[in-house]
Amino acid sequence: MQKPSSNPISSLLSSGPENTSLDPSIQHNLYLDTFPPSSRELKKSSEWFAFKRSNPKFLTSVAEFRNLPISNVPEVAFVGRSNVGKSSLLNAMVGANFFKKNAGLAQTSKRPGCTKTMNLYGIGGARLQKPGNGEKFRKIVGPGGLVIVDLPGYGKGGRMEWGEEIIKFFVQRKQLRRVFVLLDSHIGMRDGEKNPIKQNDRDLLELLRQNGVSHQVILSKIDGVHIPEAKKLRRLASRQGDNTSQKITPKDGKGDLHLMMKRARDVTKPARGGAALGEVLGVSSELEVDGNLFGMNGVRVAVLRAVGIEMGKQSMGDIQVQEDAQV
Repeated sequence: MQKPSSNPISSLLSSGPENTSLDPSIQHNLYLDTFPPSSRELKKSSEWFAFKRSNPKFLTSVAEFRNLPISNVPEVAFVGRSNVGKSSLLNAMVGANFFKKNAGLAQTSKRPGCTKTMNLYGIGGARLQKPGNGEKFRKIVGPGGLVIVDLPGYGKGGRMEWGEEIIKFFVQRKQLRRVFVLLDSHIGMRDGEKNPIKQNDRDLLELLRQNGVSHQVILSKIDGVHIPEAKKLRRLASRQGDNTSQKITPKDGKGDLHLMMKRARDVTKPARGGAALGEVLGVSSELEVDGNLFGMNGVRVAVLRAVGIEMGKQSMGDIQVQEDAQV
């Protein structure tokens, strides 16, 4: 057993497979530089993103940075390798039924590289306003709301020619508050090395670091690695037509999942230079655990915190000091 960290705050915020002081839905996450959300904050974030309350709507698609609307609404962007599950995650975040034709927030596909443009979605009242008298450009408005930007994937099935436009967006978009980089946990399991970060991911993370862009890592599809014990487990129908009636049984892969998270953390927290937020999250867009998508509320909290919307602050007394988790 390692000794507790000499930094009391770091020790306070450490989490992992042995940390049972956190809400069960986020016990698999790593919180290194941030306070883990309280159960109240998780619940409030779920309510905020509820489909009827958040009223998600498609705003616009643009192929070039210069065509983005002007805006006074904070934005977060999601990016990842082609077929990382990005569009499925965005739909699940707002409770959109993307299996019903034209009912989803973001388009999903079995084929890699489905997202071809920068797609903007308004959440919580954000909307696209047509030019008024004397105005030339469209404007995104909506106090108290936010905009989610779904970016084209990279890697196999991605479009390399989007590189310059995406870099312009990362560096020049003043409304951008954070970039969420999705890593595919399935890839980490397939290669046997428990490492979800590939060279394309490293290149993107390096680009974000070099340009001082706020970013955070999320592991997707974690139900392929770990399924926790729960009173009720249910798999939602996927675009592959999975049978939702099949029995779901727990799978103890928390050690593998935590190892992947630590490796992601090591890459995103270099000894020198800018770094990703010291918070690594894991999520499934298809597995429900006791009525909630596995890890989804943790992602919702991170999005709301990124744009400055507080659902309920965590106090020091809400968390027990933990020794660093072992793998």
